[in-house]
Amino acid sequence: MSAPGGRPPKPDWKGLTAQAGDVLGPEFWQDIASIIPLTGPRIDMYETLQEVVVVAELPGLSSPEQIQLSFHNSALLIRGSLVRPYPVQDDQMKLSERFFGAFERTIRLPARALTAHMRAQYHNGLLIARIPMAPPDDEKVVPIQFT
Repeated sequence: MSAPGGRPPKPDWKGLTAQAGDVLGPEFWQDIASIIPLTGPRIDMYETLQEVVVVAELPGLSSPEQIQLSFHNSALLIRGSLVRPYPVQDDQMKLSERFFGAFERTIRLPARALTAHMRAQYHNGLLIARIPMAPPDDEKVVPIQFT
């Protein structure tokens, strides 16, 4: 069965995550996180009729110099660096699930996103970017000239 547009359906990752936790135990995701660490901030993106909203977890930023937003080829680029707020060596860490260090994330935006009108704010550790959407294209009848 295909999703709209002829694409294959998306996997049910949330269901698979819950099943893996049930079968493999509660420590499974902690163990996996140490093998395959997160390489940047966690991102949510959602779309309404009027806008696309991108929310990035970026705890501890203290100045605009630590983060940069830009656009390239219909994508939003988020670049920056998260500094660990406490003095500790990597070998002292017993559990490390949070991301620290330089990162770059690329988020593909819908074609109707009006990037020139984007606005962004940082509050309570979240970067929230709001990008207005152009109205959907309605079907347009093209006149045909008969000669």
